[in-house]
Amino acid sequence: MPKPATRAFLTYNAWRLGLFAACVFLLALAGLGGFVLGIAALLLSGVLSYFLLDRQRRALAEELGHAVDRGRRRLAERTAREDAYVDELLARQEAGEREVTRSDR
Repeated sequence: MPKPATRAFLTYNAWRLGLFAACVFLLALAGLGGFVLGIAALLLSGVLSYFLLDRQRRALAEELGHAVDRGRRRLAERTAREDAYVDELLARQEAGEREVTRSDR
């Protein structure tokens, strides 16, 4: 099963593609053809999708925001673990140097 962000992305883009195909079909019936048909269908489907696909676009934006937040949280956790590891190594190194200094006396 796809992740929520993937599902929202696929849903929104499937609706956009369907809307574009419907615009191509209707504009072709109206007599447009070739390059003009493609440009007109892109413009019309873009304007229509702004109004008709608002709910899907908002869902996509929300899911992408959640995905970005999860990624940032995982990155912060990894960074914290790495910092703790480096701090531990430095503490061991410092303790080892103190031990060597004591035995040299």
